[in-house]
Amino acid sequence: MIYRLSMEFTVDKKQKINYNIGSVLQGIMMTFLDRDYGEVLHRQSLMPYSQHFETKDGKYYWIINALTEEAKENIICKILDSDKRSLDLTYRKSKLNIERLIFEEVNLFKDRGEKDIVLNFKTPTSFKRTSGGYEIFPNVRHIFNSLINKYEMFEMNNLDDSLFSKINKKEDFLEDIIKNVDIVGYNLKTEKFGIKGNYIPGFMGKVNIKVKGSAEFKNNISKLLQFGEYSGVGLKCTMGMGVMEIL
Repeated sequence: MIYRLSMEFTVDKKQKINYNIGSVLQGIMMTFLDRDYGEVLHRQSLMPYSQHFETKDGKYYWIINALTEEAKENIICKILDSDKRSLDLTYRKSKLNIERLIFEEVNLFKDRGEKDIVLNFKTPTSFKRTSGGYEIFPNVRHIFNSLINKYEMFEMNNLDDSLFSKINKKEDFLEDIIKNVDIVGYNLKTEKFGIKGNYIPGFMGKVNIKVKGSAEFKNNISKLLQFGEYSGVGLKCTMGMGVMEIL
């Protein structure tokens, strides 16, 4: 099971905020956590949550996704139990006024199995190069390697056994993906994501992919992408980068 907390909030009309507030929100989130759990997170290479800021229909939302039961108990439940009605933005001498909290238990994996899929990357998305620097253009290997690693790390076999059996042979599965999934179109722009005065380059926008292969293979690709709507793609998803949705 995956869990989502959506926090609708308002801000002072003079305040202008966008996805770059994500790193600040992560810092606020950490103030809700017990010290011991904070140390557990500090030791992990991949985090069991993602979080980001977004606007929808003129409203502001802080979205937190917990990928494990433990993350739900130690992050989302701590925030819900706090009963806070505002969050301090000390660096701006301002507040986020909480209007409502929406908690969801997410049932993933609808059988979609489309051969043509459009992905919308809503915040800057980037991948670390082994040689140093950042990969700021999407390719099939980077997108799906990121998703496979996260899916495997958090033991999502409780979500879908047939997909997890493929993940257990991830090198073969990734090669099958590279052979049978193509990027056939895109409408992208380069954007930078701010973190404590530094900026990470990335891409935002739409990517069209075409999936070949059997019905089972197409379903597994669809399920992995559905998981990505909650885990995020690429680096710094805990700070608000790599937010993706299937259109």
